[in-house]
Amino acid sequence: MRHTLLLLFLFSLPSYGGEPLRVAVAANFRATLQSINAEYEQAGDQRVVISSASTGVLATQILHGAPFDLFLAADAAAPQRLFNERGGPSVPTCYAVGRLALAGGQLTALAAPENSLAIANPETAPYGRAALSVLQRAEFESGGQRKLVRGNNVVQALQFFASGAVDLALLPATIAPGDAASVPAQWHAPIEQHLLLLRDSPRARSYLKWLRSDRVRSLIEDAGYEPCP
Repeated sequence: MRHTLLLLFLFSLPSYGGEPLRVAVAANFRATLQSINAEYEQAGDQRVVISSASTGVLATQILHGAPFDLFLAADAAAPQRLFNERGGPSVPTCYAVGRLALAGGQLTALAAPENSLAIANPETAPYGRAALSVLQRAEFESGGQRKLVRGNNVVQALQFFASGAVDLALLPATIAPGDAASVPAQWHAPIEQHLLLLRDSPRARSYLKWLRSDRVRSLIEDAGYEPCP
C-alpha cells in the first residue's frame, strides 16, 4: 500500500527535462538517497546527480561556488552557516535524525586501549564529532591510548573496519553492521540532519516537495533514521 501511494504521489509531480538536479549529500545518507531517488527518477525524466562527501567538505565546496541545487547535511550547523553567509530561497529544515553504533564489540570495548578504533574526521564530519563526545566519557578514559584512525567520512571509517584495519568503528547506525552495539543518544549531542535549498527553480522545489512528503519520510525512517523533532 505504501509503495502504491508513493508512486501515485511521484506521478503527480511535473516532469522536467534538460540539466539534471544536482544534490550534495552527506556520506552517511548517500545510500538511502540513492534508494529513494530510484523511484523518483523512474516516474519522470528528471535525473538526479548525487555528490557525496563529509558535511564539512561539501559546505566548503558550496561556499566556493559548486553548482548544487540542494544540500543534505549530517548536522544543522553547516546548512545554517551557509544560509547565514550566502542566503537562500528558504531556511534549513530537518529531514532526519541519526544515531551512532559501535561495530566490532560491546560499548565496554571502548575502555580497552588495545582495541584500535575508526571514526570519521571530527573536523568535517558530524558523526565524527559525536564519536569524540562518546570517547570523552569518563568510563572510556582508560582507552585513551588506543590507536585512533580518522576516515575522511563515515564510509571510509566503515571501510577501515570492514577491511580489518581496525578492531572497532563508531559509525552511523544506518550503515553499521547488523550486530553493532547501539550508542545511547544522551551520550552525544543530537545528530539532527538538515537540508538547504540552494537554487530556487521549479524542478528543485518539486524535488524538495517530494523529499518532504510523508511517504518519503516513512522510507527514511525505514532506513533506520529517527523522525525530526
